[in-house]
Parts: sequence; structure tokens; C-alpha cells
Amino acid sequence: MKVSSEYTYKNSAGDKPCTVLLTDYNLVLQSDGRERSIPYANIASVRLCRSRNRFMTIIQPDGQPAITISNQYYLSAREREDRSRQYATFVRILHFHLKDKSAPEYVCGKHLHRLITGACVLVVLSFAAAFILQYYNLNPVSTWGMALLISGVALLTLIAANWGRFPNIYKPDQIPFQFLPQ
Repeated sequence: MKVSSEYTYKNSAGDKPCTVLLTDYNLVLQSDGRERSIPYANIASVRLCRSRNRFMTIIQPDGQPAITISNQYYLSAREREDRSRQYATFVRILHFHLKDKSAPEYVCGKHLHRLITGACVLVVLSFAAAFILQYYNLNPVSTWGMALLISGVALLTLIAANWGRFPNIYKPDQIPFQFLPQ
């Protein structure tokens, strides 16, 4: 088995270290003395995510649990090692392997259903706040007008907080650089 890339990560302090090996035809996970091999042809999707300085790749094999790989390695509960350089190289090599041997969906950014759920929760909370303001006679305009105003401000805040991280489909040879550490 010829290994073209090897990357070790530990997503949280409580996790066991996990090593990912990229061979010619398989992605091999090694953790806690066990080994799991996933053919590239069985990978259904690859998602790149970013939250400040934490970068993650979520690999979804057909019929198996997702694999989350980050640029972090926790040495202890308080110490964290940033492996951004090795992570970026690993992600590029993974995309190179998948480009010819598989046809997964390549997505970057947040999950669309999470954004929609967040927007719905904000709208419901906005209407509740408007009715509470009306109950205490603190509402200077109509209840519905205040609810729409608060909803609009809340949704604009949600959009501003997630700007640049909306879900997007990309090609394997055009990896969006904002989702890779520099």
C-alpha cells in the first residue's frame, strides 16, 4: 500500500488521535489500534467549513458515519497545536485523489438547514419580543410592525455574521481559499 499523504488530528481534548492515510485508491483511518478503509469511489460528499481559525473537512462516505477532520491537535485540555500547514496540504491531496477516482459533491460553508433553522428561530423570537413589548405597553408602533422590524434586524445580523460562509458548491480543482488556512 503506497501512501501519498498522512495527516494526524485530534478534534477535541477528549478525542483519541486519528491518522488519515491517503493511498492510491483508499482513504484509511487509523485510531486506537483500529483501521478503517474507505474506497474513494464510496465517498458521497466533501464539505469544507471554517469557524475563525478552526478549519474542518467533513467527508461523508456512502452508508457510513461522517468523518470530521480539523486543523487542530489537542496536546492537553488547555494546549492546542495548530496544524494548518499540514491540513491545507492534506486537503489539496485529498481533492486531487478524489477528482479522478470519485464523483462526490463538493460543498463549502455552513449547512443550509442550520441557517434556515436559525432564521426561523430568530423570526419566532422577534414576534415573541414584539408581543411582550406590547403586553408591557412599551411598543411605540403596532405589534406586527415591531415584530417585522425586529425580525428584519435579526435576519440582517444573521446574514452579516455568516457572510462568506454561505453554502456553495465548488469543483475539486477550484478549492475556495477562504476555507483553507493560509
